[in-house]
Amino acid sequence: MFEPFALDGPGQPRTPSQKHVFLCDWSLINLPAFGLRCFPVSSALMQSCSSDAARVHTMSASAAIRQFLFEAQQRVSCHAIAFTSPSRDHFDFHCSAADATEVRRVLETVADPFLLECRNRPEPVVSNRVRYEANGPLVGRFLAVAVPDDKAQLAGVVLIFRTMEQKAFSKEDARAIGLLTHQLSKIMSVPADPMTGLPTRSGVEKLIEWRLGSRNARGVSTVLYGDIDQLHVVNDLLGFEAGDQVIAAVAHALQEQLATRDAVLSRLSGDRFTIFFPDCALERARAIGDELRDAVNQVPLTIGSDTIPLSISFGAATVRGGDRSFDHALAAAEVACKAAKDRGRNRVESYEVHDSSINRRIDDIAIVGRLRVALEKGNFQIFGQPIASLLQPEEVRRYEMLLRLVDEKGRLVLPGQFMSSATRYQLLPQIDRCVISDVLTRLATAKREPGFEPMHLSINLSGPTLGDPTFLDWLVVQIDSSGVPGDWLEFELTETAAVSNLEQAQRLMARLAECGCRFALDDFGTGLSSLAHLKALNFSVLKIDGSFIRDILHNERSDSLVRAVTQLAHGMGMETVAEYVETPEICMRLIELGVQFGQGYAIGRPRPLDKILQPELPLANAG
Repeated sequence: MFEPFALDGPGQPRTPSQKHVFLCDWSLINLPAFGLRCFPVSSALMQSCSSDAARVHTMSASAAIRQFLFEAQQRVSCHAIAFTSPSRDHFDFHCSAADATEVRRVLETVADPFLLECRNRPEPVVSNRVRYEANGPLVGRFLAVAVPDDKAQLAGVVLIFRTMEQKAFSKEDARAIGLLTHQLSKIMSVPADPMTGLPTRSGVEKLIEWRLGSRNARGVSTVLYGDIDQLHVVNDLLGFEAGDQVIAAVAHALQEQLATRDAVLSRLSGDRFTIFFPDCALERARAIGDELRDAVNQVPLTIGSDTIPLSISFGAATVRGGDRSFDHALAAAEVACKAAKDRGRNRVESYEVHDSSINRRIDDIAIVGRLRVALEKGNFQIFGQPIASLLQPEEVRRYEMLLRLVDEKGRLVLPGQFMSSATRYQLLPQIDRCVISDVLTRLATAKREPGFEPMHLSINLSGPTLGDPTFLDWLVVQIDSSGVPGDWLEFELTETAAVSNLEQAQRLMARLAECGCRFALDDFGTGLSSLAHLKALNFSVLKIDGSFIRDILHNERSDSLVRAVTQLAHGMGMETVAEYVETPEICMRLIELGVQFGQGYAIGRPRPLDKILQPELPLANAG
């Protein structure tokens, strides 16, 4: 066991103002060897060292230093390695041996004389025989290298320790560590997040690029993508200051759990974190992710009188070799994290190529960029599907508006290929506004054409659109400025969207009813709250979901449900529209059940809105 030295020198009592450490067989690379030396470190000199510390060692700098210590120990075999700032207020240490505590005390004890020597000499300092006191037992072997900051000032010293049983430090060792410390000086100034002190996205990329470049042929690495669960609830109920406290608490819990691990933790943005594990297999990283989850779960966070339960979801992915390997792995880990959210939160999921839900998310990520561009540049086309009386299907003056994207090759992209991405990435309000603007513009132009006859166009509104507090005023302005009569317009709301935004839906329906607009309850029968709220919403039309229409000829339950819904709608003075009317036989059965209108291929296929709005030419001019 190492004991702290008791004397500054043989027969000399220690004084409060001066400290000594004796170094034996001290030598400098490229300089003549010299014998026993004693470096006094006075209080005044230590204060001077402190004033020289121009850099404030933030947690992001500490993250860079920790990565350096892990990497350097792998490059130059040693028992322990440490970094100390000139003022000694910052000391990072790494040792995986059982005597780590004792070794740390040794390195802290001998740090001062190495700091003094490194302040004056840029070359690595080697001492292969160090004692606590003259003629005392040998403590070990040391290699010290100065680390300059971006202003060529001393940012600190890296101190590497070997036991006397290990081989002596050589010029090659000093040269290798010298090269590494030169790299450390470049990565110590990584950008830091002001709230948590963690490296930011740009900062962590710099660190990880360095670690990946240093790995050469070593094993695989893994990245975890973490997202705090339901932070938006805390923000909504307690305010954003409380949300910031949650982020800081989670960041602290992650840091504590990763303190002794070779890992790069960063705050990506908002409530999201990334953790890079060099030379760590996927399954091991998943296990660590579970430990991190448990640590976050156990954080006691009380804000005012409220106790906030904390949890976090993780996605894990392997970092492959090649350019942008970390970017690709991070995207895959994000997809896996979203899958963890879908599957109940507070769990760890791995990126799996054959996982259908993960593949769906990858498709969404690939599509969302093209979708945004299409909406911004107007690369879309509005179609209309006929809605007609089942008794007179040839008379059509009513259409539901359907959106089609136009891809780079001019091909139409159906909603089934982009609606999942639009929903996931909150683009539904933008889509609704694009459709409304386009329909009103074309309808306003068409009504000025000779021979144009009024028609009724039905436009879908999503739940997020109903929840947008600016939407109603915007819509009223659009209708008024277009000059389109309100009774030409019908808006479709799903029961889920209407019930989830009940007050907003009531306000919108009341105001637009003053303009003459009508409202249809879409996909009726797929929700659970319709009957409880139906009387509170002023719908004129009830659309029966197609899942009950498709098998109506073969499923007695579907037949009975359609009959009951039709009677309910008629009793409340609403029209009924059956969706997915695909065959004449279905059409006849719906007439028998009392359904008034139908929509589907048996009535008519979707057509471009421009063609629908073209007035029919008189027969005399048809040729």
